[in-house]
Amino acid sequence: MLLLKSLFHLLEFALFYIINRKSVIPKIALIWQENQRYKRYFNEKNINLPFSLHEKWFIRSMFISNPKARRYFTLVTPETILYRWKKAIKDYWTFDSKKTKKRGRPPITKAMKLLIRDMKIDNYLWGCKRIQDELSKISIDISRETIRKVIQDYRKSGEIKPNYSWSKFLKAHWQSLFACDFFTVDTFGFKRFYVFFIIELKSRKIVHYNVTQNPNIRFLRNQFSYFEQLYPDSYLIHDNSGELKYFPYQEYEIKGVATTPYSPNLNAYAERFIRSIRQECLDWFIIFSEKQLRNILKSYMEYYNKFRPHQGLGAIPEGKPPDVSGTIKKKPILFGLHNHYYRAS
Repeated sequence: MLLLKSLFHLLEFALFYIINRKSVIPKIALIWQENQRYKRYFNEKNINLPFSLHEKWFIRSMFISNPKARRYFTLVTPETILYRWKKAIKDYWTFDSKKTKKRGRPPITKAMKLLIRDMKIDNYLWGCKRIQDELSKISIDISRETIRKVIQDYRKSGEIKPNYSWSKFLKAHWQSLFACDFFTVDTFGFKRFYVFFIIELKSRKIVHYNVTQNPNIRFLRNQFSYFEQLYPDSYLIHDNSGELKYFPYQEYEIKGVATTPYSPNLNAYAERFIRSIRQECLDWFIIFSEKQLRNILKSYMEYYNKFRPHQGLGAIPEGKPPDVSGTIKKKPILFGLHNHYYRAS
């Protein structure tokens, strides 16, 4: 049956091509093919089925016969290509837990969780290690990571109140407070790059960034040597990844402030910047090389620091007072993905 359909469409194409390759027939044929696709979509209860082999041959044939006809075909768009690329990255890096047996320790009981909760409430100065040692006195063997997760869950539910104020710390050190983090970018060949950045919390300005394939302490030493010269005696908020947690900040006159594990809200400004650069820039490009990545980052960082208004501030980090007169013009950013509007005198 499939072979007959393919031959039928091939004969159709041959007939169209012989009559007039630049005629309106390929346009009508593509619209007809699109109509059949939508009919099948609704008949299958809104299930988006893949193109069949004979459909691909037929569409390709119409494109060859009249290249201008492709503007009438809307089933394949640039958004489709970007979606397929994002899905390929997701499938490449996703670990299939169903193919392996469950590992690790068995889950703890509800009674054990309540005991850990009560110990933390009654002894708010105790950390996970102190609670672990106390439990070992009564022959209960449990890891610090499990204790930390239990405490974190009860904090989220409001049963354990924090014994310090993070907002007070931010206000007290606002003038010299910075945050840093890494985020990953995958290239077309599935090569992974790590982008490191430092953001000034008061102005939301990106004061430094760099790209590497090896995010180790040696790489960080070069970055903080540059940062120390510009911003000595600063407080730097970071997460608990290995290279950031064990970095010797005291050697560079920097006071490292580690957030609570698995608490991205404590480093919200850095996390928000990662979301912005992905949604406004990186999600719209397929990266082929490190040089291309650096050029894109350079353009976006300039846009972010000098031209992009920040909702939380209502201002631009390095913005100048706006002109009140002159002709309104625009400057394309990132090949027209964004535009900067200004007045020219």
